[in-house]
Amino acid sequence: MLLMMAWLPISAEKVLSVEDSVAAAPQLDSIEVSILTCTPGKDMYAKFGHTALRVRDYTANRDVVFNYGCFDYNSNNFVLKFLLGKTDYLLDAEEFDFLKYRYGRLGNGVSEQVLNLSQTEANRLLVLLLENLRPENQEYRYNWLYDNCTERARDMIEKAVEGRIEYAGLLDEDVTVRDMLHKCLKESPWVSFGIDVILGEEIDRKVDRRVMMFLPDVFRMEADGAYIVRNDGGRSEYIANRDTVLEDVNAPDKTYFFLSPLFLFSLLLLCAVLLFIQELRRKKYTAWLDVVMHTFQGVAGLLVAFLFFLSEHPAVDSNWLVVMFNPIPLFYAAWLLYCYKKGRKNLLSYVNLAVTAGFMITMVLCLQSFNPAMWVLMSSFLVRALSQAHFTYHKGR
Repeated sequence: MLLMMAWLPISAEKVLSVEDSVAAAPQLDSIEVSILTCTPGKDMYAKFGHTALRVRDYTANRDVVFNYGCFDYNSNNFVLKFLLGKTDYLLDAEEFDFLKYRYGRLGNGVSEQVLNLSQTEANRLLVLLLENLRPENQEYRYNWLYDNCTERARDMIEKAVEGRIEYAGLLDEDVTVRDMLHKCLKESPWVSFGIDVILGEEIDRKVDRRVMMFLPDVFRMEADGAYIVRNDGGRSEYIANRDTVLEDVNAPDKTYFFLSPLFLFSLLLLCAVLLFIQELRRKKYTAWLDVVMHTFQGVAGLLVAFLFFLSEHPAVDSNWLVVMFNPIPLFYAAWLLYCYKKGRKNLLSYVNLAVTAGFMITMVLCLQSFNPAMWVLMSSFLVRALSQAHFTYHKGR
């Protein structure tokens, strides 16, 4: 708030429009605005990097970063609100040196792109940011795909420009959001797998290049080759200058294939097949692996079903995996154990086999793309479903 008060003369107390604010405010003639792009961090929320806007007033010697990516983790029910997609993020402001210090300690890189704005446009952008910084305006409903900190920064610049931005158009339009997420997470296979589990068909559909700029690095690349097409017909480069504020000194995450979901689920499939072969030789069904697998399936299904039915996050409600990953397998695991202990025929095994086989056919036919490890995991469930149905059919014959 102190940073806002320092620039208060440029921001009217009652603003009717941006143009009125700019006209009423004293016109600062030494403002420079930059896009700051921060490289991905180690924490989950920082895996995709970050975008902020740096505003420098050389006359008053002010250097402030406006950041749309702030949130209060200690607020009431933060985790629940985040899962529900009802998390309100904040615009905040901090001294540039503090941001540089924080990211320097983390070892993250920060690149800077100085915008090629006129002083009128720079003043207009500052007015917009200061108005957003007011307590009654600074909260917004965060949407990781369609309205995040990068897109907010991009949109504020566009509102300030006297004309339109013609972006570079570097990305292939056939690239899906899931492809882009996989590229960012190639060194984090378990995170990539987890995202594939909870996000559905929506991120496998074609989206325009504007939506693709939800990723900070994509916006940086698009901005780097962009032009401002002004209302008077003039055309100028969007970026006036480029600089590296901090080098990324973090070593890439070490990934070991034998700890990846693909390898571990391949081992599970091997165990499922070997156990079935052993059961056929002994002519006796063994329930322990199935109980464990269906319990795992049901526990994971609690999250998938919760997001599918209750969350406002994009793409979670188009997830075909909810057919297999929901709370029902928890009850089936208990039923399976009961039948095994009591020596009863498990007639539900036929339903389980039909659902599992049917879903694997759906995986081929639907538009959703599935993680390779999920194909292996589902194959394991299919093998065990065959075992259950086989011994149910032959029980008592």
